[in-house]
Amino acid sequence: MDTDIISIRTLPSLDFLAAESSRYSSNGIFRFSSHHNFTQKCMEDFVQNYNSKIWGHQGPHLFTRILKKSCDLPNFNGTEDVMCGNITFFNPNRFYPIPYPSWRKYYQVWNKLPTFNDSYALHLWNFMNHANIKMVPGSNTLAEHLYKAYCPSTYGTVLRNVSTYH
Repeated sequence: MDTDIISIRTLPSLDFLAAESSRYSSNGIFRFSSHHNFTQKCMEDFVQNYNSKIWGHQGPHLFTRILKKSCDLPNFNGTEDVMCGNITFFNPNRFYPIPYPSWRKYYQVWNKLPTFNDSYALHLWNFMNHANIKMVPGSNTLAEHLYKAYCPSTYGTVLRNVSTYH
């Protein structure tokens, strides 16, 4: 998992990719057993088709290219996940219930907090956060509630204003 992801429950599957949206895989959240055929194919494609000029070509586009070779990617309608051979392709709601264009919602106050009952983890989209918006204790934002509930040690460190960078 990327470092800007908050885990909220245990993952049930060993070999998986996370859909960022319908028909598009993420590379920020995945898990494969050692020597999995999918990772071997990804490494071969990485070398054969390397292109540094296209954002994501060696990341999410790579995973999507290889996954498409073995199954048709779905248009997710509900909360269903898809099996693609021996790989679970998780519904976008499992990790991206707030999609990247709406990332600022994590730093807003919500009248009613979402439950994220269909999610395993939440991606905070730090790459999009060019303004460097931070979780502020006492702000009552969604991010603060998530830190309190799922990252209590980190939240405590922020409360004590102790730098985690030595």
